[in-house]
Amino acid sequence: MLRFLSGKVVSVSDSIVVIDVAGFGFELLCTGRAAAMCGEGEPALLVTHLQFAETGPSLFGFADERERGLFLKLTTVKGVGGKMAMNILKAASSDRVIDWLVSSDIESLVKIPGIGRKTAERLCFEMHRHLAGGHSDLNIDGVSHEGRSLDLAMEGLRSLGFSQGDVAAVFRKLKNDGAVEEDSTAEQLIRMALKELKRN
Repeated sequence: MLRFLSGKVVSVSDSIVVIDVAGFGFELLCTGRAAAMCGEGEPALLVTHLQFAETGPSLFGFADERERGLFLKLTTVKGVGGKMAMNILKAASSDRVIDWLVSSDIESLVKIPGIGRKTAERLCFEMHRHLAGGHSDLNIDGVSHEGRSLDLAMEGLRSLGFSQGDVAAVFRKLKNDGAVEEDSTAEQLIRMALKELKRN
């Protein structure tokens, strides 16, 4: 449900991003990387997760599927809700957070607002089974990072009004030119594609 949003950025304030999607303004609480990718008045695509709680629904925004995957794993830990998981991903990149968890770096985790020592210890203990394979263990559903990003980017461009044929052609060109890398995010792919589409 609501796996991503693509539209024009209305405002960016700290970690709150508002995106206009076909006349609807969506407010997202974003990770540091996701917020950094957004510029006011610029097109953006953010991976999302809609969470319902007693206090009401919350919409979270991520730079890519990998961040979303780590967020969802963090919220499986007892006592860690969406806001706390987002605080963790606002404090550092996914790679650094994974390093902290794998190495049981309690001291780095307790510096994050809202994370006490017991919570940090529980995070390291419970997340270790998810991260036994290190950084590569966040590959979701067996689909490559590149494949997920490309699918999201193509869908995002189609939602901005570009035809399927034009979108497919521009990504074929980008791949042939070697511009699409394994770790390219959907946002990076959209920016590259838009430059090509404007030239045409």
